[in-house]
Amino acid sequence: MTVIELGLVTGDDNPSPEPDRRPLPRRDLKRMLVAAVAALCVLTVTGSAPPVSHAPRQLWSVPFREGNGIFIVSGGAVYVLLSVSGASTLSAYSLRTGQELWTSSELADAAWVSSVQAGVMLLPAADTTVEFQDGQGGQVSRQFTRETAAVDAATGRQLWRRPGEFSALTGGHVLMVEWNDDGSAARNLTVVNLHDGVPVWSRPAGALETWTSRVATTGDTDRLVTVAPGGKVAVYDLADGRPVTTGRVPWQGQNPQEDSYANISVEGHAFYLENVERGRGTVTAYDTETLHEKWRIGARSYGGFYSCGAVLCVNGDQGATGYDRETGQVRWRTPGYTNAIPLRDGRIVISDDEDDARHSLIDGNTGRRIADLGRATLVWDASSPQETPYLVTSSTRLAEPTTVAVLDQRTGEVWMRGGIDPVLDYSCQSSDDMLVCVTPEGRLTVTDVG
Repeated sequence: MTVIELGLVTGDDNPSPEPDRRPLPRRDLKRMLVAAVAALCVLTVTGSAPPVSHAPRQLWSVPFREGNGIFIVSGGAVYVLLSVSGASTLSAYSLRTGQELWTSSELADAAWVSSVQAGVMLLPAADTTVEFQDGQGGQVSRQFTRETAAVDAATGRQLWRRPGEFSALTGGHVLMVEWNDDGSAARNLTVVNLHDGVPVWSRPAGALETWTSRVATTGDTDRLVTVAPGGKVAVYDLADGRPVTTGRVPWQGQNPQEDSYANISVEGHAFYLENVERGRGTVTAYDTETLHEKWRIGARSYGGFYSCGAVLCVNGDQGATGYDRETGQVRWRTPGYTNAIPLRDGRIVISDDEDDARHSLIDGNTGRRIADLGRATLVWDASSPQETPYLVTSSTRLAEPTTVAVLDQRTGEVWMRGGIDPVLDYSCQSSDDMLVCVTPEGRLTVTDVG
């Protein structure tokens, strides 16, 4: 075991494309950073322009109400979930032509929609908000979903619907969490088949403190980790429920009044335990197969840790630090910058500590600064991250167009593509040469920027 004393670190927690849920409250740092990853803030647009086939041109648009709508882009289609007066409608449009492929009001109580996996979308439904007292006597409010439905992305047909909240999706299996009546504790953990909803295995949740199995489009984990009171850990094979190992770890528990909490995450066969007591935190790495402790880092001023591709990042009051996943040794530090976001090929975008307004591109293995990227928003293709993602930069004047450019992640070079009508910050997604954004006027627009 290696213990490393830091003396820096505070900020937002890990991006997990996967919302891990638990019966007891925890800090919202992870969710904030998850939102940042979904938005993927970045860059400025300057540089010379290589030859392109044409300037950006808008192809079609549909009404879209920010705050009442969700959209995803996948497989040549745009899926739009709109909620009006508490009732949701899910529609699919051809990405290039705007032709409506199908629309369904069957899932009127759907809360949001997942990405498309193997032709299936998952929609958490029967959204519920409850209040209860935590272990320290404090009043806690939490929101969760009672049911989950699966929809055929090609036809809009509902494939199945069953009790439980969608918690993870990997390898064609869906981890579902069924809550008790008041939502204060989990009742059962069940894994079902993605396409038919048939249960593969189920296990009573008992008095679990928390659990995790990272939600990942790449299916980069096959383990479920649970923690019972007193730090009793159990690791299961996610596919068949087979117990892998058990053990006990130090467990801080939850005490929001004293800024103390515990948290876990898992990637592949690495299990990370986060213990924070009155602002002072430690992160410990374990092997999921044996629960052998690999390393531990400590911080006097702690904010959170999160995945940074090749390294594990910890934010601090002086900046972000990247740690070697295998040894826990420091790979790099970035004074004045936090909220590191992994891209492809080991590249990372880091944002300044003031208001996330300025960004830099760095090498995730060494921390070497590749380019000062300034201001803008990186448009992410979640289904297939491209080598040269699009960047949009909104003008400080609302009437002026938004600039579209392309980033070369390898070199940090930025090439101008042209201008489009103003769009809302962090509202764009892309697929190949198509850009899908939300406008201030309440439209979802699709633009060819090839």
